[in-house]
Amino acid sequence: MKVGAFSRSLSYFPRIRRRWMKGMLCVLPSSGLEIAVPLIVREVYGGIRRGDMSLGMVAAWSSLALLLVLIKGAAKFGMRWYITGASREFEQHFRQDLFAHLMTLSPRDVSHVRTGDIMSRSTADVEAVRLMLGPGVMYVSQAIVIVPGALIAMALIDPVLMLAMLVPFVGLATVIRLAAPPTQRWSQATQERLAEISTVAQENISGIRVVKAFAREAVSSGDFRKMGTSLFEANLRLATLRGLTAAAITAVKEFGVLVILVLGGLHIVDGNMQPEDMFFFLMVLNIALWPLIAIGWMLGMYHRGKAGAERLEELFALQPSVQEAAEPRTPETTRGALEVRDLTHAFDGAPVLQNVSFKVPAGATLGITGRTGCGKTTLVQLLARLIEPPPGTVFIDGVDVRDLPLDWLRKTIGVVPQDTFLFSETIHDNIAFAGEHVDREQVLAAARLAHIHDDIEGFPTGYEQELGERGVTLSGGQRQRTAIARTLAARPPVMVLDDCLSAVDSVTEQNILRQLRGALAERTAVIVSHRVSALSLADHVIVLDEGRVEEAGSHEDLLARGGLYAELHERQQIEAELDEL
Repeated sequence: MKVGAFSRSLSYFPRIRRRWMKGMLCVLPSSGLEIAVPLIVREVYGGIRRGDMSLGMVAAWSSLALLLVLIKGAAKFGMRWYITGASREFEQHFRQDLFAHLMTLSPRDVSHVRTGDIMSRSTADVEAVRLMLGPGVMYVSQAIVIVPGALIAMALIDPVLMLAMLVPFVGLATVIRLAAPPTQRWSQATQERLAEISTVAQENISGIRVVKAFAREAVSSGDFRKMGTSLFEANLRLATLRGLTAAAITAVKEFGVLVILVLGGLHIVDGNMQPEDMFFFLMVLNIALWPLIAIGWMLGMYHRGKAGAERLEELFALQPSVQEAAEPRTPETTRGALEVRDLTHAFDGAPVLQNVSFKVPAGATLGITGRTGCGKTTLVQLLARLIEPPPGTVFIDGVDVRDLPLDWLRKTIGVVPQDTFLFSETIHDNIAFAGEHVDREQVLAAARLAHIHDDIEGFPTGYEQELGERGVTLSGGQRQRTAIARTLAARPPVMVLDDCLSAVDSVTEQNILRQLRGALAERTAVIVSHRVSALSLADHVIVLDEGRVEEAGSHEDLLARGGLYAELHERQQIEAELDEL
């Protein structure tokens, strides 16, 4: 059995070795004593048949058999307790490490992997590997102990009949070998189709409003039904294979019983075997073939586990594009001055930003605007190092962000993204997400600054109101203002608002920004907005066009120049007047 696919899983052995080794120590008595009871039964049956076994001896042998059964039962319980426990411990460590690895990845690193697929791999595939390394290993260990012991015991009684018994063992190995390739293929197919159906379910439930808005319920249900049928067919094929394998194994076992009855009967007639010996052979055959049948089950576990391990390795193969510096530098003090020098960035060879440069003194407010697709959000992600900037292009307090500890950088720059995400928790917990250092008063103060406090108080349970998935309970504007409050409560020295008020009207946006002015005066701020009017509070404004800094200056100066900034402002004023009409 190749272990290459399980190399990462096997690397967890040092963490679980004590529990696992205790379980393996229990395998010997739990499996070795399986042969002892048939030997006692053979001895008692033979003694009774010959008439040289007294009632007291029968009672003594029976007591010994009972004692061995109790010891075997206790050992078997210990074997299952420790080995299954070790597999559960492995599962815990593996899932934690997988989650920690996923947390090191930037959004762009996993943009090509669907959420439902990641969920399927993190649950079903990890469970498949656990079953292989837990019960699978246990079944193999039992077979290694029981089968040789059974063959030796049978050889000591009747070598010829023991050799005949090798036929069903060979037959069993042949069945397992033939069943391996299709079982592997359909095991992987079921896991892939499970991932697909998980993705469809997750996307349609998360986007239920869009589905209903376009009356696509029937289409979505049809797509889900097709995928469900595909998963059903794959599972049915796999179940058919397992059923045929189980039937073949049972047939081999019954053939072995027939061999014993025929050859053993002939030996008894010839006087070469006693009836108790044939009875012993029948009992031992049943004991010896059971772990081999279990290996047949383990074959399915192995192929599911192998497919799962390979799929999980694909997640671990994703490397974070943003990594911690080899020797990170943590500044002694944080002022929050930002500087960008000749920043050029491209995605897949297509330039997004070209030679962008600007400075934001500590405590100042920078406004960024431009047409849709000009690179505003990309610039924000580069500032917070959510995307890796080129070396020597982005600085905080004169230090290249690539040399700063990631944890320190993310706490220093608080970003309110355009695409707001809230967790399925209470409003209070969402605002206090930054950590335990955010107390109730900070939450309330941040909510008031974000102009969301009155809305929250209007809910039946106020700040303890539970939100649905992604904050679906709230309106778009309420979600955005809650996200602003969350960043304000964290009190970062640098605050970046990435067009995070697009879901509110321009008047409300102006009111919120005016309320924020006091809070932003204490820190460096970057306000990104497609609305020119929102940038009137900024000390300095840059206008991006096709990834370049087209204009730069104060709000009033840019309006007076009559360039792109003034053009955007005039167009938005006309649109606002049309909306009023």
